[in-house]
Amino acid sequence: MPGSIAASGGPPAYLLVQGKITDLEGFKAYSAALPPIYRKYGGHYLTVTPAPKVEIAEGDPRDESILIARFPSKEAAWGFWKSAEYEAAKRLREGKGRFFVTVLEGMPVNDSPAT
Repeated sequence: MPGSIAASGGPPAYLLVQGKITDLEGFKAYSAALPPIYRKYGGHYLTVTPAPKVEIAEGDPRDESILIARFPSKEAAWGFWKSAEYEAAKRLREGKGRFFVTVLEGMPVNDSPAT
């Protein structure tokens, strides 16, 4: 990816964010700061689903929004998360909600169906 410092060659990785935004207006500056940081690390959103649109298949509703972003590798995802740019952006969301964030390594990319 041009302009990206993302690592590649291995399986993709996913950033899974579950959270409850408590100050939507204050959260907007944080949201606006993210796209160039995602691009730099080769990440992109797969879904950004607000809590009212999360469809529960099993378990109790948590009233949390869900974001899933894909990165070309676990190293790229952690590079994004630990970057100075993201650290600065993350300060913009302080006091704007509560969040649970995980980095998940994906399955190797291939053409065979799930087994």
